[in-house]
Amino acid sequence: MRVLRTLLLVAAVIVIPGVAGLPGREPVTIHGQGQVFSIFFPIITTSATAAEWTQHAFNAQRTSFNPGSIPPPWRWKWAWNGPTASGGITPGKFRLPRNSQPVTGGGRVYIAAGSNGVYALNNANGAQVWNRNPSGSINSTPAYDPDTGALFVVSTSGTLYKLNAATGDTLAGFPASGSSNLPLPPAVAGDRVFFSMGDSVYAVNKYSMQPVWSYNAGSPVDTPPAYSASRNLVVVASRDLYVHGIRNSDGARVWRTKTAPHTPGDPGSSGGNNLAEVSRGWPVIAEQNGLVLIKLRIDWQSLWTWSPWPSTNAAMRSNLLSNPFEQALLALRLDNGTTAFIPNIGHGGFGDGNYMPMGPQPVVKRFSDGTEVAYVVMRGSPCLISSCDGRADSHLGEMMLNNATVPGYTAGDVRYVSTTYLPTDEQPYLSMAGDQIFAAHWEAGVAHIIGDRSAARGSSSNPIPVTNLPHIANSQDNDVCSAGFSTSHYCGRGLSNTRVWPAGFYIYWRQGAVYDRYWSEYAAWVISNGTIYFVSTDGAVVALEQGQPAGASLPVEADRLESMPAVVSPERVIDYTDAREYAGRTVTVDGLVREVFNNGKAVYLGYNVPHQGHFLVRILKQDWSSFDQPPEALYAPGQRIQVTGTITWYQGDPVIYVRDPAQIRIVEAEARR
Repeated sequence: MRVLRTLLLVAAVIVIPGVAGLPGREPVTIHGQGQVFSIFFPIITTSATAAEWTQHAFNAQRTSFNPGSIPPPWRWKWAWNGPTASGGITPGKFRLPRNSQPVTGGGRVYIAAGSNGVYALNNANGAQVWNRNPSGSINSTPAYDPDTGALFVVSTSGTLYKLNAATGDTLAGFPASGSSNLPLPPAVAGDRVFFSMGDSVYAVNKYSMQPVWSYNAGSPVDTPPAYSASRNLVVVASRDLYVHGIRNSDGARVWRTKTAPHTPGDPGSSGGNNLAEVSRGWPVIAEQNGLVLIKLRIDWQSLWTWSPWPSTNAAMRSNLLSNPFEQALLALRLDNGTTAFIPNIGHGGFGDGNYMPMGPQPVVKRFSDGTEVAYVVMRGSPCLISSCDGRADSHLGEMMLNNATVPGYTAGDVRYVSTTYLPTDEQPYLSMAGDQIFAAHWEAGVAHIIGDRSAARGSSSNPIPVTNLPHIANSQDNDVCSAGFSTSHYCGRGLSNTRVWPAGFYIYWRQGAVYDRYWSEYAAWVISNGTIYFVSTDGAVVALEQGQPAGASLPVEADRLESMPAVVSPERVIDYTDAREYAGRTVTVDGLVREVFNNGKAVYLGYNVPHQGHFLVRILKQDWSSFDQPPEALYAPGQRIQVTGTITWYQGDPVIYVRDPAQIRIVEAEARR
């Protein structure tokens, strides 16, 4: 084993400029869970030391790329706000804000926790060091500054706080004009902290906390700032869909441009209304190519415009040029804000049934020879599953940022990268460390090593290959290793919840129907200074480190039959607005249906449009045969119905699963009980 570790560490310092070769593999024997598994971990061809991930998306450029990586094998280090010692749900568990990432510095991990403020954890063991809430809610990733030993925190109250990172004590505060519940993490560069609030962008001296300049965008600034060191330029996007280039020396406008043809507004699900938003995204700077990339949130109906997407770059670009309202990613020149090229990127995200939130942001990777590419979640044929439409045509992709990096490809072209299946309505958020690429899906963390990037690779029929790294499943709902829960949280045979995943770690043991109540529409990977962090959609933070996964097996619980009668005697009749308070109980829910739709996987009866945040009825495809007609033909908007069943959770919202038509009674015009 000492020889293997030496090989891994030696291999980890090998860098191939511009082109990463396909890693070799060495066998590793894993002991634990009462069994022995011989598996293969890849030899890494990237730098051995991962730098500190001190602010949102790693740096002020928001590239989400750490040049260093952590070679496998990995082992469980600790978890916070997640599992008990036996894999259950920790009492007192709470959600984390959407888009928040852990950041590190000074031997601690800092986590924005909404109304619970900010937590600092000991990176060695995950123990709480301090918890503070200076004001409002902390919905934005904080930023750690090693020069001052301070943590910079943006509150929804509109104030930028400077905290002592060791103690959590407030050292100073800078009140901005306005307030916002959006995630608007600060950026630290040089002697300044940049942050967005209200209609303005601010530059504050990180030592004195005195203002250096402020810039009024004329519209609410809905993204955090990104900073280009090569242009000394701060970039943001505002609600009116303008992108702003701000001179850092004095806060003056360098350029202001609106290249998107869309009208500002919530794109909703109506189709054809051509609305778009920039909120919950962030500008991504590609310094070497003088670019800023801005992601748009567009309509759910974009899934069906080309269903599935074509397989070639020529067809993708032709489609996007003919229908610019489908362009979901902007590529602008840092020098003047004009369009540099059209990225062949379609819209996707953690969506479901007429609702599509902001999708993943690109990752900009710079190779040792200075060349850059962007890694993205792209759309294209063929799908990775046999049932192929606009919900299933996503892949990992490598996007060109100029016409010279890879022969035969021009700026905006995409190259296919092999991956674990990623549905378009479940697109994950991305981050990278060296040649390792991480995708944060809503129920699992996907991890690969990117292999042969030669020019012959990248077509739909000959994608860039990858080697699997250990994945992470939110819950191991099927005992794939036939050994029960292990304190290693590791299963070398694979992971299984609603679908099957490659081998790796699980957070919870058979808790798939429970953790979903903490859904936040976001998950993340962060790689920092010897530790890999995964934030699941339910708000658990898991830390992994280099080492062999090993642990003791606990007694295996007898399998419990989860099936129950479709129609049972309810406790009482409740209004749909009270459903959240009756989770886990069997009741009859009364209310007016606002929308009915079939997304191919389930029929939804929604009581609000969109249904996110409200009670919902789901009829899964496997149960449609129980109905005399398609369920979407039996129920209609405007009907008042009463639905009986046990309230459980779906993506953080209360739901009743209907398996039998007897569970639903159409009240029509009857008086409500």
